[in-house]
Amino acid sequence: MKQKVILEWFVDKDVATRALGSPPSLIEEHNVEIKPELIHQGVLDENVDVHLVRPFFTTDAWLCVTNVVQEKQKTHVYYCNCCHQDLENFPSIGCDHCLLWTHLKCCGLKDRPKTRYWFCRKCHTNPTL
Repeated sequence: MKQKVILEWFVDKDVATRALGSPPSLIEEHNVEIKPELIHQGVLDENVDVHLVRPFFTTDAWLCVTNVVQEKQKTHVYYCNCCHQDLENFPSIGCDHCLLWTHLKCCGLKDRPKTRYWFCRKCHTNPTL
């Protein structure tokens, strides 16, 4: 579930689970991670709509989310999930589950696969993450 993945970028797993539970509970401001360096780099991906999780936050908590995303965008650098080096100068691919990016070389590929979706080794072997 994409919403759970995105929620866990900003709050711990227990808080995300409660927010997605039945009955759902709104995420409060004190539960939101506000340090940009601790926020998942997936928030920088133009194909990810962080607003999918807006309904799970109080107004003040959502303000914290938008602020930390803006800070992350100011200082962003994409890093390879395997070698942790900058992705800028080498071909890379993003996992359609965890949304982390990896150099093609680091995942043993010479070219981008022709498949519609691609999953990193971790997500391919454990799709319930």
